[in-house]
Amino acid sequence: MPNLNLSVAVGDYDRNRPLIAGAVRIDGVDPVFMTLSPEEIFFRAFRSVDFDICELSLSSYTLKTARGECPYVGIPAFVSKAFRHTSIYVRTDRIKAPADLKGRKVGVPEYQLTANVWARAILEDDFGVKPADIHWIRGGIEEPGRPEKIAVQLPGGVRLDNAPEGATISGLLEKGEIDGFIAPRPPSFIERGHPHVGWLFRDPVAAAKDWYQRTKIFPIMHLIGIRRTLADRHPWLPVAVFKAFEQSKTAALAQGDAAFCGGDFEIGTRADGPRLLVLRRRAEPPHAGSLPAPPPFAGPVAAIDESRGDVSSLGV
Repeated sequence: MPNLNLSVAVGDYDRNRPLIAGAVRIDGVDPVFMTLSPEEIFFRAFRSVDFDICELSLSSYTLKTARGECPYVGIPAFVSKAFRHTSIYVRTDRIKAPADLKGRKVGVPEYQLTANVWARAILEDDFGVKPADIHWIRGGIEEPGRPEKIAVQLPGGVRLDNAPEGATISGLLEKGEIDGFIAPRPPSFIERGHPHVGWLFRDPVAAAKDWYQRTKIFPIMHLIGIRRTLADRHPWLPVAVFKAFEQSKTAALAQGDAAFCGGDFEIGTRADGPRLLVLRRRAEPPHAGSLPAPPPFAGPVAAIDESRGDVSSLGV
């Protein structure tokens, strides 16, 4: 049987590079790799299903799967994890503590971004600031007019408005027209410095360490997806892709290039079940009851993970 010629779109991360460079192979596949930004991958994947195998936003994947309309089958190769205490910026001239965000305007590029789901969990669970306590303003980070990749149905009481035409949430924060900003990347003007804008958590690294010690959650951001029609037609493919990403991570560790932290980076449906449950509850409350219980992944991969603990060490 000839190999499958498949497109693979992922970020240029240390744990992916052995796979991208060809040092690790996907069994039965001749891949065409594209290293793209997450924003481009996610938009193209969920809007037009451009790729055969690709990195996916975990929150977007969860929403699409809950609605029974996801064009990709997920495998528990979590190629991106990040603490999100560094993602919340505020006007420090008026916001001194998380509770001060109640009744304030906070800008987001998209409400359903995975980074923002985790940030809202932190604010509510640790400080009692619920999504309905904040007036959310949606807009592009540096370019105006960014839409949601996926339409969301918000819970009652949650207010989300678009930024004024031509405005960005970075610009609104800099001018003081909004009080906070939550996004995967900081506003660009931060590099120049601003006397009245900074992190909500003055020492976000210490805050993240404290949160991890209490919750043992290292937030998952992205997973790997396989075009559903391909997985249905070639049931061996999810296991082959899963194995390749595991081997790529192992190779990166052996080269000393991977920015990992030992066991804290172990993943898979067994190790990451509690993290998936937290995000599942937060992703879209009106539909939480219909969200699939983890793992919403390809059957063969999930079975391997449950039967072989060593496979759970895949990814970051």
